[in-house]
Amino acid sequence: MSSENAAPLLLVCDYSLRYLGGAQTAFMRQAQALAGEGVQVIVLAPDADALASEGIITVSPPRRGTIPVLDLPLLGRARDLEPLVAATIRRHGVGAVVVHSEFALAAAAIDVARQLGIPSLHTVHTFFWRAPAALAPFAPVVSRVHRGLTGIRSGGRSTGSHPLNNALRTMTLRIAERADIVLSPSTHQAAALRDAGAGRVETFSNVAQPLQVTPPASDGGPLRLLWVARFAPEKRVDVALDAIRLVADRLGEGRVHLDVAGGTHRPVPGVTFHGSVPGERVGELMDAADAALITSLGFDNQPMVALEAFAHGRPVIVSDPVLATEFEAAALGTPTPDAEGLADLIMRLEADRSLLAEPRDAAVAYASERVASAHVARLLELAASVG
Repeated sequence: MSSENAAPLLLVCDYSLRYLGGAQTAFMRQAQALAGEGVQVIVLAPDADALASEGIITVSPPRRGTIPVLDLPLLGRARDLEPLVAATIRRHGVGAVVVHSEFALAAAAIDVARQLGIPSLHTVHTFFWRAPAALAPFAPVVSRVHRGLTGIRSGGRSTGSHPLNNALRTMTLRIAERADIVLSPSTHQAAALRDAGAGRVETFSNVAQPLQVTPPASDGGPLRLLWVARFAPEKRVDVALDAIRLVADRLGEGRVHLDVAGGTHRPVPGVTFHGSVPGERVGELMDAADAALITSLGFDNQPMVALEAFAHGRPVIVSDPVLATEFEAAALGTPTPDAEGLADLIMRLEADRSLLAEPRDAAVAYASERVASAHVARLLELAASVG
């Protein structure tokens, strides 16, 4: 299907677009990519006006509060949201629905799409929900709240972890089961979703930013690395900080420098903490870096920071062997997933910067295949394939 004659798409998200986590960033970039390729986009999400621009129509459902801990806007039950979804679809002649979340608004959108006979696609940003085992007793509460919001009372169950992780992953699975196509930005998550019984699952990358490749510094200065993420336990910033301490102990200070975007300052030699920064500043830090660090383990699907790095011609250093396989030559995997393994790889790269040349080329190639035009063409093709 050509973008020139494509019917409008409805993009749906339960999360506020005022807070830019990975899911929201991917969602917003998809909307912008579609609009940039000439596809009319209707965005239905809390604080949708954050995306208002040419080619994007925004609709924000009324908020009834916020769910504590999750910081999730409370929008009511799915059945109460269905009239708004249906009216939005009819008013704008929507041809397909793409949801990016697992709660009431997403459930309502998928149900209405089915009732109106249009395709629904569910983008899963993480099937690898992870909560502390100590909170496992709260699993029944999570299941009860999700059931009450979505109206979904039956379906598959995720197993294989402690009760709270299973309950969180079951939320995603129950929404995925109801969509015509489940979209997974990574092959490893796609395999996990298929194994869980999610139905038709397609590997479909998030959209990469336009290429902005700059050559790395050649002034003989320190090896510069960049860590960008939420300061959440699953992101394991301490692994990066401990590795930098080990490197400084073994090589001396000044040989490697780490920039950290996100979180608050900590007194670590060789590390600059920048706090929360806008996207433009992340791009500047990426241009100044030799590589980006991703220290999560067993959690991430396709971290948006990886796509950002690749678009700037920077490879990623990953602690998770699954991500090393996912990104192939654009990633350098650590020999072990701990700080010791990361420090070992950093010291090898500091001693021989030429080891970064091939991964840089692979990073550009990876991003080139996932720019807006390719992303939009594939999304329209998938929507059209629903019979």
